Amino acid sequence: MSRAHDSSDDRFAVDPGDRGVADRLAVAPRTLALLVAWTVLAAAALWEAFVTPTGLVPFWGVTTGIIEYLYYASLAVVGWVLAPLARRPDLRRRYWRRLRRRPAALVSAAYLLLLWYAATFGERTLSLLGIESADDLRYGVPAAQPPAWTGVEMSPTIPYCQASLDGDVCPGTWHFPLGTTVDGHGMIHLIVEGARVAVQVSLVTAALVVPTAVFVGTVAAYYGGRIDAVLMRYVDLQRVVPAVFVVLLVQETFSRSLVTIVVVFGLFDWDGTARLVRSAAASRVDAGYVRAARDAGMSDAQIVRRHVVPNVSDTVVAAVANRMPTLVLVEAGIAYLGFTNPLARSWGSTIAIGFSQFPELWWTVAFAAIPLVCTVAAMSVLGDALRDVLDPRTEVRR
Repeated sequence: MSRAHDSSDDRFAVDPGDRGVADRLAVAPRTLALLVAWTVLAAAALWEAFVTPTGLVPFWGVTTGIIEYLYYASLAVVGWVLAPLARRPDLRRRYWRRLRRRPAALVSAAYLLLLWYAATFGERTLSLLGIESADDLRYGVPAAQPPAWTGVEMSPTIPYCQASLDGDVCPGTWHFPLGTTVDGHGMIHLIVEGARVAVQVSLVTAALVVPTAVFVGTVAAYYGGRIDAVLMRYVDLQRVVPAVFVVLLVQETFSRSLVTIVVVFGLFDWDGTARLVRSAAASRVDAGYVRAARDAGMSDAQIVRRHVVPNVSDTVVAAVANRMPTLVLVEAGIAYLGFTNPLARSWGSTIAIGFSQFPELWWTVAFAAIPLVCTVAAMSVLGDALRDVLDPRTEVRR
């Protein structure tokens, strides 16, 4: 029994230090920190919505939309999940030892960290480097300028050349290293904005999916019987209606925004993860340490929270990580078809604009498609690696 119980400490979200404090306090410190962060974000959102006059900037100097508040709340959840690693160097060393055996996963993790940096701090970094966007320039950015190292012939699509003409050829200029689109947006800024959209959609949707999937999956596995049957039948029913269809319907009926996409996916895309959680939890609800906790008088809620959920955390992380690339692709597809807010400059909408003048403006398509493909590939590779890295049986098999 002790060995089975120790296996729970090998999981990603388990922190014995938190458990010890949680036995003395109603709320564990990391959970309390998460609630405080959510409270501050909620207060800021309410202040900006109802106290700050329309058209003015809040007293903290930054105007923030709903999707940004949801993104910051999701980052707080990521911090909550990673907190045990900060307090357990043995766990960090163990996971690092497993991860470094997979060079492709390391490259993917490095790329995704760069993507996160671009999504969170990219605009500020470009501003510090002096790279201006169309919104920053008084007269806008010249349309359809080629990348700095190439040139294109002048045409009705390219009526003006930022650099000096070389015959009938418009050469690229380092003012716009990756060129501009036909509507005058610099490709560097569109890549950064596309990264922001991809990270926000995938991370916020994951933060909405996880609580529902974990709750439904663990409750179905723990109680079994009719409760399990009812919950799983609902999961089967939900799978009949694809979340993509609901997103398109809501976007057309109400408003086209990133908030609509993440909320709909958060409400309608958790069924697959819930089934995986139920399967993982079902093998643990009859374990010796669970029976011992039940005999000791612990409530069902305490048993699920302390002994069942921590032991399925690796399944949850791997399932969500494998779902993220699909979310990025779906969002890009929706944007490509035009079913989203045009102000949210997704890689999909940038590719659609580029195809309207392809192949003459090939760089518009290429420089939006490359990060999209790399992001989906990196998420897929890292998701597959996490499934093995977080499995405590990995080193035993080796």
